[in-house]
Amino acid sequence: MKKALLILAAAALFMTSCNGPSNTKTTAVTNDSSNVAAYQEGEPTTADENPGMDPYQPVTVDIQQIASKATPQDSNAQFDLYVIMDQEPAEYELDGIYSVWLADKKAGTATKILTTNPTVDAPWDQMEGKDADAVEVPMHLIGSAAAAYLLAADGSKIIVEGCPDARNIWTYIVDTKTRTAKQLPTTEGVNNINFEKQEIIASLYGYYPEGGRYTYSKAYSFDGKYLRQETEPEPE
Repeated sequence: MKKALLILAAAALFMTSCNGPSNTKTTAVTNDSSNVAAYQEGEPTTADENPGMDPYQPVTVDIQQIASKATPQDSNAQFDLYVIMDQEPAEYELDGIYSVWLADKKAGTATKILTTNPTVDAPWDQMEGKDADAVEVPMHLIGSAAAAYLLAADGSKIIVEGCPDARNIWTYIVDTKTRTAKQLPTTEGVNNINFEKQEIIASLYGYYPEGGRYTYSKAYSFDGKYLRQETEPEPE
Protein backbone atom coordinates (compact mmCIF):
# COMPACT_ATOMS: atom_id res chain seq x y z
CA MET A 1 0.00 0.00 0.00
CA LYS A 2 2.82 2.41 0.92
CA LYS A 3 4.55 1.70 -2.41
CA ALA A 4 1.35 2.33 -4.35
CA LEU A 5 0.76 5.64 -2.56
CA LEU A 6 4.30 6.78 -3.31
CA ILE A 7 3.87 5.94 -6.99
CA LEU A 8 0.53 7.73 -7.17
CA ALA A 9 2.05 10.81 -5.55
CA ALA A 10 4.92 10.81 -8.03
CA ALA A 11 2.50 10.41 -10.93
CA ALA A 12 0.53 13.41 -9.70
CA LEU A 13 3.73 15.46 -9.61
CA PHE A 14 4.59 14.46 -13.18
CA MET A 15 1.14 15.42 -14.42
CA THR A 16 1.81 18.88 -13.01
CA SER A 17 5.31 19.18 -14.47
CA CYS A 18 4.26 17.85 -17.89
CA ASN A 19 1.44 20.35 -18.24
CA GLY A 20 2.83 23.37 -16.42
CA PRO A 21 5.26 24.55 -13.76
CA SER A 22 5.45 22.62 -10.51
CA ASN A 23 6.10 23.96 -7.04
CA THR A 24 8.21 20.91 -6.23
CA LYS A 25 11.47 19.90 -7.86
CA THR A 26 14.51 17.76 -7.21
CA THR A 27 17.35 19.52 -5.42
CA ALA A 28 20.03 20.67 -7.85
CA VAL A 29 23.58 19.65 -6.94
CA THR A 30 26.97 19.43 -8.56
CA ASN A 31 28.03 15.85 -9.28
CA ASP A 32 31.79 15.90 -8.83
CA SER A 33 32.20 12.60 -10.70
CA SER A 34 30.52 13.83 -13.88
CA ASN A 35 31.04 16.47 -16.50
CA VAL A 36 27.35 16.52 -17.33
CA ALA A 37 27.52 19.57 -19.56
CA ALA A 38 30.08 18.04 -21.91
CA TYR A 39 28.06 15.33 -23.62
CA GLN A 40 27.06 15.55 -27.25
CA GLU A 41 23.53 14.86 -28.40
CA GLY A 42 22.94 11.12 -28.61
CA GLU A 43 26.52 10.22 -27.71
CA PRO A 44 28.18 9.64 -24.33
CA THR A 45 31.17 11.74 -23.41
CA THR A 46 34.21 9.47 -23.49
CA ALA A 47 36.89 9.25 -20.85
CA ASP A 48 39.47 10.07 -23.52
CA GLU A 49 37.77 13.38 -24.29
CA ASN A 50 37.32 14.20 -20.60
CA PRO A 51 39.69 12.04 -18.54
CA GLY A 52 37.95 10.72 -15.44
CA MET A 53 34.80 12.71 -16.23
CA ASP A 54 32.54 10.36 -18.17
CA PRO A 55 29.00 10.90 -16.86
CA TYR A 56 27.70 7.66 -18.36
CA GLN A 57 30.03 5.27 -16.53
CA PRO A 58 29.10 3.74 -13.14
CA VAL A 59 30.80 5.32 -10.15
CA THR A 60 30.87 3.98 -6.58
CA VAL A 61 31.46 6.33 -3.66
CA ASP A 62 30.95 6.44 0.08
CA ILE A 63 27.25 6.83 0.74
CA GLN A 64 27.84 10.01 2.73
CA GLN A 65 29.15 11.76 -0.38
CA ILE A 66 25.73 11.74 -2.02
CA ALA A 67 23.17 11.27 0.76
CA SER A 68 22.95 14.95 1.67
CA LYS A 69 22.81 16.05 -1.97
CA ALA A 70 20.22 13.60 -3.25
CA THR A 71 16.47 13.20 -3.13
CA PRO A 72 15.37 9.82 -1.64
CA GLN A 73 13.08 7.87 -3.96
CA ASP A 74 12.62 4.35 -2.59
CA SER A 75 14.05 2.10 0.09
CA ASN A 76 14.12 -1.41 1.51
CA ALA A 77 16.10 -3.20 4.23
CA GLN A 78 19.36 -3.11 2.26
CA PHE A 79 19.07 -0.43 -0.41
CA ASP A 80 18.20 3.24 -0.77
CA LEU A 81 17.47 4.70 -4.20
CA TYR A 82 18.30 8.35 -4.87
CA VAL A 83 17.97 10.87 -7.68
CA ILE A 84 20.28 13.87 -8.04
CA MET A 85 19.65 16.74 -10.43
CA ASP A 86 23.15 17.27 -11.78
CA GLN A 87 22.22 20.20 -13.97
CA GLU A 88 19.21 22.49 -14.16
CA PRO A 89 17.52 22.81 -17.57
CA ALA A 90 19.60 24.94 -19.92
CA GLU A 91 18.06 27.91 -21.69
CA TYR A 92 15.33 26.74 -24.08
CA GLU A 93 15.59 23.20 -22.68
CA LEU A 94 12.60 21.47 -21.07
CA ASP A 95 14.38 19.18 -18.64
CA GLY A 96 17.59 19.00 -16.66
CA ILE A 97 20.15 16.23 -16.28
CA TYR A 98 19.62 13.64 -13.55
CA SER A 99 21.70 10.83 -12.12
CA VAL A 100 20.27 7.82 -10.29
CA TRP A 101 22.17 6.24 -7.39
CA LEU A 102 21.69 2.90 -5.65
CA ALA A 103 23.01 2.94 -2.08
CA ASP A 104 23.92 -0.31 -0.31
CA LYS A 105 23.32 0.42 3.38
CA LYS A 106 25.25 -2.65 4.55
CA ALA A 107 28.33 -1.80 2.48
CA GLY A 108 28.05 1.93 3.12
CA THR A 109 28.48 2.72 -0.59
CA ALA A 110 26.41 4.30 -3.36
CA THR A 111 26.74 3.43 -7.04
CA LYS A 112 25.66 5.71 -9.86
CA ILE A 113 23.42 3.63 -12.12
CA LEU A 114 22.82 6.13 -14.91
CA THR A 115 22.93 9.74 -16.06
CA THR A 116 20.13 11.06 -18.25
CA ASN A 117 20.40 12.77 -21.63
CA PRO A 118 17.43 15.14 -22.13
CA THR A 119 18.33 15.82 -25.78
CA VAL A 120 17.37 12.34 -27.02
CA ASP A 121 14.19 11.27 -28.77
CA ALA A 122 11.98 8.43 -27.56
CA PRO A 123 11.60 5.44 -29.95
CA TRP A 124 7.83 5.95 -30.27
CA ASP A 125 7.81 4.48 -33.80
CA GLN A 126 9.05 1.17 -32.34
CA MET A 127 6.36 1.12 -29.64
CA GLU A 128 3.24 1.39 -31.79
CA GLY A 129 0.37 -1.06 -31.47
CA LYS A 130 -2.03 -1.90 -28.67
CA ASP A 131 0.06 -4.89 -27.53
CA ALA A 132 3.53 -3.36 -27.93
CA ASP A 133 6.30 -4.44 -25.57
CA ALA A 134 8.96 -2.23 -24.02
CA VAL A 135 11.82 -1.33 -26.38
CA GLU A 136 15.48 -1.66 -25.44
CA VAL A 137 17.40 1.62 -25.37
CA PRO A 138 21.09 2.28 -24.64
CA MET A 139 21.83 3.42 -21.12
CA HIS A 140 23.19 6.75 -22.37
CA LEU A 141 19.91 7.46 -24.20
CA ILE A 142 17.62 7.58 -21.18
CA GLY A 143 15.81 10.90 -21.48
CA SER A 144 14.80 11.61 -17.88
CA ALA A 145 14.79 10.13 -14.37
CA ALA A 146 13.09 12.58 -12.05
CA ALA A 147 11.64 9.65 -10.08
CA ALA A 148 12.81 6.10 -9.38
CA TYR A 149 11.44 2.92 -7.78
CA LEU A 150 13.00 -0.38 -6.72
CA LEU A 151 11.64 -3.22 -8.81
CA ALA A 152 13.76 -6.02 -7.31
CA ALA A 153 14.57 -6.44 -3.62
CA ASP A 154 18.24 -7.08 -4.40
CA GLY A 155 18.52 -3.80 -6.32
CA SER A 156 19.09 -5.58 -9.64
CA LYS A 157 16.15 -3.90 -11.35
CA ILE A 158 14.65 -0.43 -10.99
CA ILE A 159 12.16 1.85 -12.74
CA VAL A 160 13.00 5.45 -13.61
CA GLU A 161 10.72 7.99 -15.25
CA GLY A 162 10.50 11.66 -16.08
CA CYS A 163 9.00 14.19 -18.46
CA PRO A 164 11.72 15.53 -20.78
CA ASP A 165 9.35 16.78 -23.50
CA ALA A 166 6.93 18.59 -21.14
CA ARG A 167 4.15 16.37 -22.48
CA ASN A 168 4.78 12.65 -21.94
CA ILE A 169 6.14 10.70 -18.99
CA TRP A 170 8.93 8.45 -20.27
CA THR A 171 9.21 5.26 -18.20
CA TYR A 172 12.20 2.91 -18.23
CA ILE A 173 12.94 -0.49 -16.70
CA VAL A 174 16.66 -0.60 -15.86
CA ASP A 175 18.70 -3.71 -15.09
CA THR A 176 21.46 -2.47 -12.80
CA LYS A 177 23.54 -5.65 -13.16
CA THR A 178 23.62 -5.97 -16.94
CA ARG A 179 23.36 -2.18 -17.44
CA THR A 180 20.54 -2.46 -19.94
CA ALA A 181 17.32 -0.48 -20.18
CA LYS A 182 13.90 -0.74 -21.82
CA GLN A 183 11.37 2.03 -22.38
CA LEU A 184 7.71 1.24 -21.79
CA PRO A 185 5.26 2.34 -24.54
CA THR A 186 3.30 4.44 -22.04
CA THR A 187 2.90 8.19 -21.63
CA GLU A 188 1.42 8.90 -18.19
CA GLY A 189 3.69 7.00 -15.85
CA VAL A 190 3.49 4.08 -13.45
CA ASN A 191 0.30 3.73 -11.40
CA ASN A 192 1.15 0.66 -9.38
CA ILE A 193 3.65 -2.17 -9.01
CA ASN A 194 2.27 -5.58 -8.06
CA PHE A 195 5.23 -7.43 -6.61
CA GLU A 196 3.27 -10.62 -5.94
CA LYS A 197 2.30 -10.94 -9.62
CA GLN A 198 5.45 -9.15 -10.85
CA GLU A 199 3.41 -6.70 -12.88
CA ILE A 200 3.77 -3.01 -13.68
CA ILE A 201 0.57 -1.02 -14.24
CA ALA A 202 1.16 2.14 -16.25
CA SER A 203 -1.11 4.67 -17.96
CA LEU A 204 -1.21 6.24 -21.39
CA TYR A 205 -3.48 8.64 -23.20
CA GLY A 206 -5.16 8.85 -26.59
CA TYR A 207 -7.52 11.11 -28.49
CA TYR A 208 -11.14 10.56 -29.51
CA PRO A 209 -11.85 10.98 -33.26
CA GLU A 210 -14.32 13.73 -32.46
CA GLY A 211 -11.83 15.48 -30.18
CA GLY A 212 -10.88 15.28 -26.54
CA ARG A 213 -8.40 13.09 -24.70
CA TYR A 214 -8.86 9.84 -22.79
CA THR A 215 -6.63 7.82 -20.46
CA TYR A 216 -6.36 4.11 -19.67
CA SER A 217 -3.80 1.69 -18.24
CA LYS A 218 -1.97 -1.44 -19.31
CA ALA A 219 -0.14 -4.21 -17.46
CA TYR A 220 3.44 -5.23 -18.23
CA SER A 221 5.79 -7.84 -16.83
CA PHE A 222 8.93 -6.80 -14.95
CA ASP A 223 10.76 -7.48 -18.23
CA GLY A 224 8.54 -5.07 -20.14
CA LYS A 225 6.35 -7.61 -21.94
CA TYR A 226 2.80 -6.48 -22.64
CA LEU A 227 0.29 -8.53 -20.64
CA ARG A 228 -3.15 -6.96 -21.04
CA GLN A 229 -5.18 -3.78 -21.04
CA GLU A 230 -5.94 -3.08 -17.40
CA THR A 231 -8.66 -0.41 -17.58
CA GLU A 232 -11.09 0.95 -20.14
CA PRO A 233 -10.53 4.43 -21.63
CA GLU A 234 -11.97 7.26 -19.58
CA PRO A 235 -12.24 10.93 -20.59
CA GLU A 236 -9.68 13.23 -19.00
